[in-house]
Amino acid sequence: MSPEDDKESPEKAFASNTSLHGFNRIASSPGGSPRVLWVIAILGSYTGFGYMFGSMMASYFKYDTITDTTLEFADELLFPAVTICNMNKFDSDKLQVADWSYLSLFLYGIQADIPTILALGMQPDETVNSTMTGVKIEDLVLAKGFNLSSNRMPLCLWRGAYCSEQNFTHSFGHYGNCYTFNADADNQLKQTTEGAHGNGFTAFVDIKEDKYTESFLVSGNAEVGLKLLVHDPREPPMMDTQGIALAPGNHAFIAIKQILYENHVPPWGVCKDLQLEYYDTYTLNGCYLECRSKHVVRNCSCRPYDLPGTAPSCDPRTMFTCVRAVLAQVITGDLKCDCPVPCRMTSYSTSLSFAGFPNKHTRNYLAPLLGMEPGYMADNGVVFSVFYEKLNYQKIRQLKAMDEGQLSSNIGGMMGLFLGASVLSLLEVCEYLLKRLLGFLGRTRNAGVFHVQTQEPKSATEKKALN
Repeated sequence: MSPEDDKESPEKAFASNTSLHGFNRIASSPGGSPRVLWVIAILGSYTGFGYMFGSMMASYFKYDTITDTTLEFADELLFPAVTICNMNKFDSDKLQVADWSYLSLFLYGIQADIPTILALGMQPDETVNSTMTGVKIEDLVLAKGFNLSSNRMPLCLWRGAYCSEQNFTHSFGHYGNCYTFNADADNQLKQTTEGAHGNGFTAFVDIKEDKYTESFLVSGNAEVGLKLLVHDPREPPMMDTQGIALAPGNHAFIAIKQILYENHVPPWGVCKDLQLEYYDTYTLNGCYLECRSKHVVRNCSCRPYDLPGTAPSCDPRTMFTCVRAVLAQVITGDLKCDCPVPCRMTSYSTSLSFAGFPNKHTRNYLAPLLGMEPGYMADNGVVFSVFYEKLNYQKIRQLKAMDEGQLSSNIGGMMGLFLGASVLSLLEVCEYLLKRLLGFLGRTRNAGVFHVQTQEPKSATEKKALN
């Protein structure tokens, strides 16, 4: 018997020494039924591992997520921005004859010239010969709409200290002039004690219902009162689709709760932070407002006064005809807005309760101080308090249902369960395969040399014959 015959085969050496379970049992079995049973057991284990591995990888590549919700407690919380708008764009006592004529189509859908305005009973003034050339709607809204002067907001309190219109930031919205308290995101106010009385933001606002110029028949509304929105200071308000309505004659207690969202990027989630053109921070409201503006500019060649942009301002006729039609298409979805969910966002849930305002003693005491008739306060006074009911916030995070670490752990667990294998076992397999490859390449090279040598003439007679 040659030494080659005595030499153990690489397969048998690998099966006898590997840490993979079962192979050494095949190598050491005398043959027959035990060896067949071990082969069947190994094949069954590898089949089970293959099935479980395939199922696990399919589950991983579904990119499923889970939602983790926690309630966090704090000693103090950043107070949100609070935006208020009167449900009336213009105060009738501020509008002059030329203003009524200029705005008539925008407000009521009928273009009325100055003689018509005078015929309706409007007293002549110095504007009867005006042409309103170059006048912008936003200038009229700012000058002749809702404001927060001391006679319109006779009471403003932040944590028991007086505030004024200087603590508000102006913006244009669906309802005309809007004002935001605590609008500076870099210097946000904080509430340090939970509850309403003396801890949050309280204001008394006179809506002047008898000065309303709105008509729901065109582009206005039929309601009377304030629209209020609690929002992140980095997020512009959208008062037409968000917020709560506050009626006069009530004190609204608005308890708020902060909710922080952390959404996942694709492929596990759909969040994406776009770069907006007119806002520093990406928010859904900012994206929708920019989208609306771009659709209007593209179709009407001008920009509504309450939307961001640098295009020329739309005149009343264009606002009534083109702008209304384009915004209606946006609302119905005929004109699309691609606004993905932000990866991080802060929202506020509100819980409302109401009490009648004022009671008879307050009415009799406050009305003379504010220069109001007692009955006027109930018809025009809106009082609200915004506060954290509890100093806690909710954090909602979107997490991977299976991350890379869990995937590795699951693979390792299945390898241990079905194969009795580890990473080192895989290295053993790689070592065996490398040896077999090198052995095969070595035999191939030797066989080539032998083939060349057998073709070379060995004797002088053969060489002579060839010559």
